[in-house]
Amino acid sequence: MKLTTALRNTRATDIITAAGTNPKVKYYNGAESLTPAGTLLATLNITGALGTATSGVIDFNETCTQTNSSHVGGTPTFALITTSADVAVATIPIPAEMTFTGTIATGVDVTLTAGCTITEGNA
Repeated sequence: MKLTTALRNTRATDIITAAGTNPKVKYYNGAESLTPAGTLLATLNITGALGTATSGVIDFNETCTQTNSSHVGGTPTFALITTSADVAVATIPIPAEMTFTGTIATGVDVTLTAGCTITEGNA
């Protein structure tokens, strides 16, 4: 299946809308799932909307809060996007669709600077 950029943008916008206001980005290691059994490494609380959709990519809102003392050291294999009430919306595999460099460490903030590419149906 191949999708136009406009359709990939629509899918990205749907994820942003479903996440609602003040969603969370949770970094896990383990098997990618909407109900993860892996280890939660870090939770970022986004202020406002998750981000914007441009060219089939979710450009994350980089304004977030986190409690780095609660981070668990490790290398994330996916991110789980949830609503502010922790309802699962989508998973994003790392590094296939979301860039993440390095590891997560206790006491160190996670920097959210990269976008998420919706690769399904890329033309």
